[in-house]
Amino acid sequence: MIIRSITGEVNLAEMVESWNMLFAKYPSLKEYKGILANFLDAKIKLEDKNLNSLVEFLKNHLEQLKDLKIAVVMDTPMVTNTIIISQRVRSLQIKPFTTVEAAIRWINY
Repeated sequence: MIIRSITGEVNLAEMVESWNMLFAKYPSLKEYKGILANFLDAKIKLEDKNLNSLVEFLKNHLEQLKDLKIAVVMDTPMVTNTIIISQRVRSLQIKPFTTVEAAIRWINY
């Protein structure tokens, strides 16, 4: 499992860059069960219009992500963005969590 901790203010460009850095660091993600992205110490600056850009970015990387569970840990009400992404990219196994422990259990299950 790959665990990513995101801190500070984060906008769309930084999220995309973070994904690009992950793809560069782990060219073969198929060796992993999942990715845990911990946003509990982050302040997300993502407007609704930017959510569509993030959805399109993830759709363009489905081949790399298709067999992975992606757990996103964040405070409510931000979990709604993860739910929206999962509805728009149904082939992506992405799920929101409010605790790291629950996210780890889901990925390892």
